[in-house]
Amino acid sequence: MSPSSRRWSPPPEPEKPQVPYEKGHRFTACRVVAPPPFLGRYAEVPTGLFADFLSDARFPSEDFLRTTTLVDYCLSASSRPLPCESLKETATFEVLDELAVGDGLGRGGDSQVFTCIRHSDKEELVAKVYDPLYYPFADDEAEHDFALESAAYVQLDEKLGGSLIPKFYGSWAPDLPLKHQNRSVFFTLLENIRGTPLSVLDPDLYTQKDRLNVLALSMEADLKLRFEGVVHNDIAPRNIICSGKDLLAENLRLGIIDFNVAIVSPLLGVDAPCESESLPESPVEWFWGSRPVGMREWVPVEWKGHGWHRWLKERWGGSLKYKPVPKHFYEKE
Repeated sequence: MSPSSRRWSPPPEPEKPQVPYEKGHRFTACRVVAPPPFLGRYAEVPTGLFADFLSDARFPSEDFLRTTTLVDYCLSASSRPLPCESLKETATFEVLDELAVGDGLGRGGDSQVFTCIRHSDKEELVAKVYDPLYYPFADDEAEHDFALESAAYVQLDEKLGGSLIPKFYGSWAPDLPLKHQNRSVFFTLLENIRGTPLSVLDPDLYTQKDRLNVLALSMEADLKLRFEGVVHNDIAPRNIICSGKDLLAENLRLGIIDFNVAIVSPLLGVDAPCESESLPESPVEWFWGSRPVGMREWVPVEWKGHGWHRWLKERWGGSLKYKPVPKHFYEKE
């Protein structure tokens, strides 16, 4: 039986340290410009020296992975760190509160997320760390997630940062000790959006009017992001922060987070619609044939096609914030 055909499980990791991102932990980081994302649909984006680097220094062979530990793999990768442009800015951070910190898939994610302060600033920010040591074994998505989320925030920050999405305070690279060596990891630094995750609210406890209002705001958010050149691809309650629990409040705002599966259109050679259009697509036309998959729990279960279409037209049919709805939609039922 060949080595590649045997069942494999990760080896013991006696030298793997406890997750360091705990309350009170302090570290220093350098601000950087992230390289472009490089996995999946972005595989053809890297060119020149960066493409050569990926081919040579990442994507190790299966035989190598079967004979190493995650600790040694991370040290091997860190010996040739992801090429980032330094912005010659350093800062010291202190962890305030752990939002999603831990080791293992059971905690619901692979990145480490915590609130922190920078220098002696009073403003509380959020750091999202893409540390491959706490991703699944030898997972090259840690660096890709960092590159992709950085690219999405850069694309959106000028128009939507601080309103629909968290304000972006840059990409950063701290050096962390591991087996008496330093290794580079990366994180994005974001505004701490105050509010309530939609995922903790039970739609069954809200009226139909409440549910439809938050559903409408999430659909509008999706289209705003698309208009600025980013397709989120995961608009769902776990990625939505509500400014309050009163879903009919006039000042209710949604904050959209987590862009690690997004499509950043300009990176793929497609201009953002805002470059050539004055208004986004209407939700009537965009969502006519399909309801938002990630928000299905907030759609009235008793609705069939007619109820959905009627609501779309009532909510946005005459809106001046979007492109005019083609006349034939008004003839449909």
